[in-house]
Parts: sequence; structure tokens; C-alpha cells
Amino acid sequence: MKIDKLRINSIDELLNIKNPCLKTDLIIVFGCRKLILNEEFTLALKKNYPEAVLFGCSSAGEISGIEVADGSVVITAIKFENSKVKLESIKIEQNTDNKLLGAKLLGKLDKEGLKHVMILSDGLNINGAELVNGIENALPGNVTVTGGLAGDGSDFNETVVYDKSGKPVSNCIAALGFYGEKVSVGYGSNGGWDSFGLERLVTKSKGNVLYELDGKPALQLYKQFLGENANSLPASGLLFPLSLRENGIQEPVVRTILGVNEEDQSMTFAGSIPEGANVRLMKANVDRLINGAENSAITTTEILSKGRAELAILISCVGRKLVLKQLIEEEVEAVADVIGNDVCITGFYSYGEISPFRKNTPCKLHNQTMTITTISEK
Repeated sequence: MKIDKLRINSIDELLNIKNPCLKTDLIIVFGCRKLILNEEFTLALKKNYPEAVLFGCSSAGEISGIEVADGSVVITAIKFENSKVKLESIKIEQNTDNKLLGAKLLGKLDKEGLKHVMILSDGLNINGAELVNGIENALPGNVTVTGGLAGDGSDFNETVVYDKSGKPVSNCIAALGFYGEKVSVGYGSNGGWDSFGLERLVTKSKGNVLYELDGKPALQLYKQFLGENANSLPASGLLFPLSLRENGIQEPVVRTILGVNEEDQSMTFAGSIPEGANVRLMKANVDRLINGAENSAITTTEILSKGRAELAILISCVGRKLVLKQLIEEEVEAVADVIGNDVCITGFYSYGEISPFRKNTPCKLHNQTMTITTISEK
């Protein structure tokens, strides 16, 4: 596998690239929505990499090596030696069953020789948990899946994903299949947030909208938790996600607020909040967030040992970025220290992460985690 990576801050920088890798198989693009949506940018990408599959999305921050930036685009060009990739996409229609949507998308991919699937989805108009459930149900037993939800900085206005034709569009989900005996994939996901307060029972919800906790209006109760931070909702909700546990035995997942409704006192989350589940409020601990990123990297090395990975795709939550602030690069450095400095690192800050926690666990939608996918042909 041959990999070339660059980060640009303007379209002129892309237009002025000398000797681009014309034989590239795959281009991974993460970046600022306004740059990605510029028609000149897409035309320049296709001119420089005419034979490549284009896979990527808008972001809430870009990761390149151990650096984190805003308002830029990170382009990673990959030439495989013994493997191939195939991209399929699907449009999110209004009132679509997201579980069915995930199954339909996976149904488009050829299953012969399929080793791994990466998913990039619109980050605002999707119930990510239902999407992942549909994808999981459609996956062959030996195939794994990772990915994330596109971002839009801190604006939460519009997110875009590259579709099968190579255009960045909203309301889109893309699936990238990796094929071949030589390709190997590692993965891991970890958070590092602290739970506090009493565990509450979800007594009324529908999909990803939470109406009542312990029989009381959810938003009213949540505001009591937040105190003066409630004045900044929904943005401040990124700093106080919920830990969700179903059936009393499953490992908790984290859910982040996307919006609030003052009229019916409900809250909308990035993933499902089922009735009968138990939730607890969470808060940030900077050291534990960085340790969470490190633990995620350690989990990936249990599948691809240190020294084997050639490419690492990091998808971390925008909420972590808001908490870590000037320390944000420390979580990326923690990952690099574990997986090895020779690995090419690319990635973005997201509105949701898709991955199993570790090997031999089901894939889940996560919020507020660092999720890592490592790829190798060694």
C-alpha cells in the first residue's frame, strides 16, 4: 500500500499540486463544508486523481498526522498493491426507515471477497443507531464495519458526504467496501467520560426523541442537572451527554443531544433512546478523555499489532474537541504513541462514531468517543 497525504487551506493549493498520483485507487477527503462544496475543488480532485474512488465528508475539524485544524481539507491518496475498494451510496428520503436504509445500502455491495465496510453518513438527518442496526443485520458474519457521521463545525447547519458519482451532497450515506485476501483491518472505540448522579429510567421516547425520564419531562429534568449551562442549550449539551444502558447487561453507549424542543420539553439525540433503558448524565474529565483515546488505540493493536498498520483513520466526536480545546492534539498524539509513528494518520471530528467497542463485539453508534480504524496490506 502506497499512501500520500496533504492538508490544504484553499482551492489554489489543490490546483497547484505538482505530479499528483494519477494511478491512485482511493482518495479519502475530510474537511470544511464550504471548501468541499466548491465546484472548483471537486473538479481539481477529479483532475488530479482521475482513476480514484472518492470517499469523504464534511467535518467539525480535520486530523492530519498529530495535528488538528479547522477550515481546511485533508486529502489522503492510497494505491493498493493487492486489494480493491468499491463505493455505493444511498439518499436519505424524508420519513425513511433508517434501519431499512442501512440494509438497502449494504445490499448494493458485492459480498464476494468483502473484508470490511466503512460508512460515512449525513450527520443531521439520520438516526445513526437505527442505521447501524440495519447495516449490522445485512453484513455477512465475517465482515466488520466502522465509520462516522459527517460534521459541520459547530454550526449544525448542513453536512455533506461524497456519493457514488463523486459529488458532495447532503442527505447521503456512503459505504466503502474493502476487498481482497491481503487487506487487514483493526478497530476500537473508547470514550473516557465520567458518569454522575442517579440513574434514570426512560419512561417515554420515540426513536431518538426523549420525552420523559422517571415520568417527568426530560428537558426540564436535564436543565436541573445543567444549572446555568442550560442557558446555552443545545450547544452545551455536547459537554453533558447521556450514558445509556439497555436490558441491564449491555455495555453502555453514549448519546449526544442534537436539539431541544421547549414546547413539549423533549430532547433529540444522535441515536435511539429506547423506552425502558437506563440513562445517567456524564461530564468531561480531560485526563480520562485522553486516556480513552489511548485505550482505543490499544484495542486496535489487539487486531493489528503495532508495526502492522499502514493507515489509521481517526473519527473523534466534536464534543471531545470542545472540551479538550487547546489540548485537542494530545488525544491524537496518544493514539500515535500506541499505533506507531510510521502509520499515516488521517481523520475528522464528527457528529457520531460507528464501530464495535473491540474485537468480537457488535457494531454500535457512539457519541463522544475516539474511534480508530487501522488498515494494512502487510
